Amino acid sequence: MAKDDRLYGKFTQDFADNPKILPLSDSAFRCLVEATLYSRRMMTDGFLATRLATAKWPLAALEELASNDPLKPSLFIVDGGWTIHDFSEHQDTKADIEARRTRNTANGRLGGVARAKRLASKSPSEIQAETETETETTTPKGVVPRKRGTRIPEPFIVTGDMRAWAATRVPGVNVDSSTEKFANYWRAKTRDATKHDWRATWDNWLISDFEKLPTQKPRTTAAQKNLTTVEHFAQLEAQGLEIER
Repeated sequence: MAKDDRLYGKFTQDFADNPKILPLSDSAFRCLVEATLYSRRMMTDGFLATRLATAKWPLAALEELASNDPLKPSLFIVDGGWTIHDFSEHQDTKADIEARRTRNTANGRLGGVARAKRLASKSPSEIQAETETETETTTPKGVVPRKRGTRIPEPFIVTGDMRAWAATRVPGVNVDSSTEKFANYWRAKTRDATKHDWRATWDNWLISDFEKLPTQKPRTTAAQKNLTTVEHFAQLEAQGLEIER
């Protein structure tokens, strides 16, 4: 059976019986669980931006979570939104994930070094035989292998450079909200869901969201311009003014 590579949130078995969790309303309880899973998936380290949080969950539920304990409520009010109490003590943070990736990369390099040392002791014919065994298909000489598309990375990380690009190119677009919709859309697709360049795909998605903003004036087509001109002349004629044609 293939290894389950989905992301998981961590909750203790007695989580629901905690003295500050047990009295919560169903809405507040659901809000806390969903917010924890969202922050884990989007790697916000427990931070919930006001605009996104109030769009996803009832304000009453957020306020209930911010007042369910006098000293350690489930949510703390911070500049720009809320943060989940002790998130980093129970869930994987962005730093934890990046450190794990670094270790995996280092282990991969060590494996490559070990393989190189093993091959160094073999004859050319033995090396060729081992390489052909490891490779399912061979590429004809002189033909550059075509890069294969992949499904959206899990998790899909928005880097500092990407946020800087968004601030300049698509100001006004909620990067976190758009990215969440972007990732959910491509994870749910079953056909045509592989891409060669996910960064470019993300760029295009945000540009599309930017063009839908109310502040963006729609382009006037040639037909619309002609119609406007006709209406203008009609107004002048209605006022009894002579029009030179």
